Amino acid sequence: MLFALADAQPAEVMFTLLLATGLVATIGVSVLGRDGVKAEFRVMALPLAAIVAVGAMAGSLYFSEIRGFVPCELCWFQRIAMYPLAFVLPVAAWRHDRAVLPYVIGATVIGAGISIYHYQLQLFPDQGSACSAEAPCSARWVEVAGFVSIPLLALGSFVLIAVLSIIGLGAPDFTDADEKGTS
Repeated sequence: MLFALADAQPAEVMFTLLLATGLVATIGVSVLGRDGVKAEFRVMALPLAAIVAVGAMAGSLYFSEIRGFVPCELCWFQRIAMYPLAFVLPVAAWRHDRAVLPYVIGATVIGAGISIYHYQLQLFPDQGSACSAEAPCSARWVEVAGFVSIPLLALGSFVLIAVLSIIGLGAPDFTDADEKGTS
């Protein structure tokens, strides 16, 4: 496994470690955290989901625009599910608007489904797919630790955003007095 990490580019390893840390920390706090920590985490869930969405968008643009990987058709569908979240979630976090979270969860479920299908195409490449020969869906542009690829990174991002959104639904409501900074 260490050899597999040594073969990966530093940015690929960084994206993988950040995502894994986010997933483990979120689940850890949700399951093992004290009530006060859980309450604070619920308040921070929406801004954290925004950071994950913007990071996922930046990562996909890094892979295509800087590294030069040609996105396949399924990559484009995953982007269609992720990119709006990278714009909606920061605005919602800034406005303390949790009303978008049910829609965010819906988009993440769709994106996660596409990611799962895409990842299994990479695991079992002999299947037929609708992707082109120039950008095959079964191609593994990234491989960290022998199993992490771009669709798995996307899946992890969708799952983390969904979990944070579900946690954020339980955050306390902000009143008009709180938004104006008065008590």
